[in-house]
Amino acid sequence: MLKRSLQFAPAPTSRSPLPLVLAGVVLIAGTYGMARFGVGLLHPQMVAGRPDLDGALRPAGTAQFTSYCLAVLVGGRLAMRQARRLALAAGLVAGAGALGLMLAPDVATFTAAAFVAGAGAGLASPALVPLLDRAVPTARSGLTQAAVNSGTAVGLLVVGTVVLVTSAALTPWLMVAVVCVGAGWAVHRLAPAVRVVEPGAVPDVEPGIAPDRVAGAAVAARGMSLPWLLAAAAGGVSAYVWTFGPSEVVRDTDLGTEYIGWLWVAVGAGGLIGAVAGRLVDLTGPFLAFLACAAAILLATTVVSTATQPWPAVLGLALFGAAYMALTGTLILWGRVLRPRDAGQATAWLFLALSVGQAVGTVLVGPA
Repeated sequence: MLKRSLQFAPAPTSRSPLPLVLAGVVLIAGTYGMARFGVGLLHPQMVAGRPDLDGALRPAGTAQFTSYCLAVLVGGRLAMRQARRLALAAGLVAGAGALGLMLAPDVATFTAAAFVAGAGAGLASPALVPLLDRAVPTARSGLTQAAVNSGTAVGLLVVGTVVLVTSAALTPWLMVAVVCVGAGWAVHRLAPAVRVVEPGAVPDVEPGIAPDRVAGAAVAARGMSLPWLLAAAAGGVSAYVWTFGPSEVVRDTDLGTEYIGWLWVAVGAGGLIGAVAGRLVDLTGPFLAFLACAAAILLATTVVSTATQPWPAVLGLALFGAAYMALTGTLILWGRVLRPRDAGQATAWLFLALSVGQAVGTVLVGPA
């Protein structure tokens, strides 16, 4: 007996995709900008209330990287058949990790909770790519993917603002947990259902992908090597700002540590511009768009690492946020071109490369 395959049912024409898109933005904001990157942002004020957490940031960062990579691989495998459940799992896992971080009394517990929180982001992106492709009309699919991806910037803005307005250690993580769980549930409820396609049926072509590209998907899949290597290289360059940037700016420009929240807000504010990645890819193609974004990341990193005055550093951080969000949006769209019938897994592999590059870069490009 032949095995039947699952495909996403076409979105009902009477239902607007806007609620799903907004839920996707919030899910990315929660799992990436808050649960993943919020660990480094909120750690200093947690140490002020719990001195035993001093020294937890480095092992927590390693744990997050490990869990993110594992979750990306799992998410890529499940995205086409279980995307709705995967989105719900992303929210639940990230929310559980946030609660663990809120309650962590020591380094070991904090590290374990960071491991759980990091996995949520790894599940979210592979799930959202195919769900949005099925729900959004062809003409707007690329822009929508890039806009949802820029949810990371929204999360950074929120957490950076929280750092500025409160010194509380518990409330921010409770907020993160509620956002992640709520957004995961919303995506699961709003996303198109799956239907069974009998053997021999002609599969639907994903919106936004030209039909003639589907026939060449197997050939395109073999072309993933160059994008993977380029993504890893870009991840290596971006590691300096993500890991050391604002802290080094505070040191090199004589800003007080109370301004570090504003520096992360600058990254998030710039990142909102990353939603233009869809338009950039339409104009130039994914390869040239990627090179332009990577060049902007290199320029921004150079500005941030050499700045001795606050304003050039702030502008460099804003440029970095814009370029990085545009670059990750470009990777999503590039993956959809290379593997149009398995865009979730393509995204997973490219984001894995980016994360591996960041891990290597953290070791190689640290401050002197």
